[in-house]
Amino acid sequence: MKTFLIALWGIFALASAARGQSPPLGSGLYRSAADFRQHRLALAVDCKTATHKLRLHEFSGKPTMTVIHGGKPYQVAKDSLFGFRDCDGRDYRFASNNQHYPILNPGEELLIYKVEQPTVGKNPGYVHLYFSPTAAAPIQPLTLLAVKKAFPSNHRFHDLLDAQFQGGDMAAYDALHRMTKLNWLLRQSQPATVSH
Repeated sequence: MKTFLIALWGIFALASAARGQSPPLGSGLYRSAADFRQHRLALAVDCKTATHKLRLHEFSGKPTMTVIHGGKPYQVAKDSLFGFRDCDGRDYRFASNNQHYPILNPGEELLIYKVEQPTVGKNPGYVHLYFSPTAAAPIQPLTLLAVKKAFPSNHRFHDLLDAQFQGGDMAAYDALHRMTKLNWLLRQSQPATVSH
């Protein structure tokens, strides 16, 4: 009986954790980093049952986006938002240049952004990687030195980064731990909390 109760408690804890981290359904806007972390969408819709359009005006370079919500257009300043979620379930963040950056790992502490430039004529496309140490921190290029500077007093993290990323892919996913290697190393570098 005791084993059954322990197993039942474990299932309940896993279900609660999964509920707390589940992304929102549909599409909408994240007004702040806190809203992004808590999966709170403004002007949200369930894409299966309602029409919703997000027009980013990326080619015209407008500092606003248009949201068609409930048949009505809304103009929203990009610099007043954290980002948005599209109907394909992808999260994006706006940067200071009004560009939107796809978030590769929305459920993790240190966020990684991957911006792909398409192939144009004979010029090959290329990928730019960026990061922010938290959702509220500024976006910056993903380099070993920049990550170390973002965590200046975490020398254990610096050592783990040096051991892991000598020429490796800093956006690599760790399938065993189900998170990016950067976040796994960050987690491993932090002191364990002691519970009483």
